[in-house]
Amino acid sequence: MGSPRLKAVAVAMVAVVGLGFGCGNDASGPDSEATASAAGTTAGKTDAGGANGDGAGTHALGGGGGSSASDDPSRAGSRAGNTGGHAGSDGSSGASGNGAGTGSCKRGVAYGHHTIADLTALSEGVAWWYNWDFQPDQDLRSGAYRDVGVEYVPMIWGAKSDRAAAKLAIGDDARALLGFNEPNFGSQANLSAQAAAALWPELEAIADAKGLRLVSPAPNFCGGDCQDTDPFHYLDAFFAACSGCRVDAVAMHIYVGCSPAGDHKAQWLIQHVETYKQRFTQPLWLTEFACDSAKSEAEQQAFLEDAVAYLEAEPRIERYAWFSGRASNVAHVDLLGDTGQLTALGQAYVNAPRNAACMR
Repeated sequence: MGSPRLKAVAVAMVAVVGLGFGCGNDASGPDSEATASAAGTTAGKTDAGGANGDGAGTHALGGGGGSSASDDPSRAGSRAGNTGGHAGSDGSSGASGNGAGTGSCKRGVAYGHHTIADLTALSEGVAWWYNWDFQPDQDLRSGAYRDVGVEYVPMIWGAKSDRAAAKLAIGDDARALLGFNEPNFGSQANLSAQAAAALWPELEAIADAKGLRLVSPAPNFCGGDCQDTDPFHYLDAFFAACSGCRVDAVAMHIYVGCSPAGDHKAQWLIQHVETYKQRFTQPLWLTEFACDSAKSEAEQQAFLEDAVAYLEAEPRIERYAWFSGRASNVAHVDLLGDTGQLTALGQAYVNAPRNAACMR
């Protein structure tokens, strides 16, 4: 697919009740994108967005869904219309029919333009990846990624994604479908909560046809040119407009600073996740994260190691994916060097202890 494409990225610091600060920092999608930062600056960021750019999303509002027996825990309940509950202002709640991370490997990477050598280097510690598209990068469409045991997760990035083509292109080995990518950003999927809800049945149809679990739209804090600045408010509005929809897990992006003091360098990330835990009952997918203020690779690594230890131990986190790219302007996030070797950060990510339930 060639080299990653330049994107303009937003870094929006937003104060949240009960949290620290959230940075809305995204790099996904098919075309050049811009998001305004709270400081009024725009940074160029190279991302590995897919050719069609597809996103993550599904969440069922209302009554609890049933648990479906399955030999594969990651598919449990997908064909049975498994729904989770949304703890919102309407007071409705439900239960996910699929365990959050139980018996599966959580650790993934958000990065496109991979080669098989890249995936081989990552495969000792990374179980899955996605590239903001509904099919792997061109060089990997032969299915070579299966040989190294790294699962590909397709995404419907936004309204411009070809849903008919996706239904044909998504492989039989797929287990989950990610929905819209940062739809509250004007420069990303750019969908109001109501528009996202109106499109959701098309994603459900794809997921039903392929036996996939559905993961909700992945909003982020946004500053400037936004459908909604607050991801929690956006998801509340989405679920209110999509009361009959199926959503098996809730997705989120978290870009925050490295905590300057204390034992937890990822303390602000942890606070954000804790808020998602309180507001939603479904399993959680953290599909992009990094420290956006790291001044060195050592500082980024300290954040990564603290974040991963928390994410591995947290039962509500079903999957998580580090944002990585060889030319990203989120500093010091690269897991791979120019020739495909693991960086020191990549070694830390691959070699970090994994949840005992991960049997790979």
